[in-house]
Amino acid sequence: LLAALVVVGVVDSATVQFSTGLNCQAFSETYQGSCNFCADPPGDWSSVLFSGIDSSNRVTVHNQDRCTSASQVGQGYGPACWNQGATKLRSAWVACPGQRWGFCCTTQLSLLTHSEQDCR
Repeated sequence: LLAALVVVGVVDSATVQFSTGLNCQAFSETYQGSCNFCADPPGDWSSVLFSGIDSSNRVTVHNQDRCTSASQVGQGYGPACWNQGATKLRSAWVACPGQRWGFCCTTQLSLLTHSEQDCR
């Protein structure tokens, strides 16, 4: 029971912030919530900051809306600032701690039943 309470405390603190400038300077959109969510603000963004998570949270950044696997342009673990590459950023995903599963092929699949290796 104690372990479950600790995980809930970490999960509820995930924050994703979007900036029109590089290097996560000033933020125009902020999303907070539990893990396994897609932050999908309107518009184009130059950088995205993930905070309130630890190195066991997988994060992805996308150059299209809705965090689709086809639009993923970056993946990492833990809190960090992500700058755009050749295209602007449009959405960002935060997985639950320890989950290295998520998007597979062209659809979002259940995090409990499919792994990224299923697509290879």
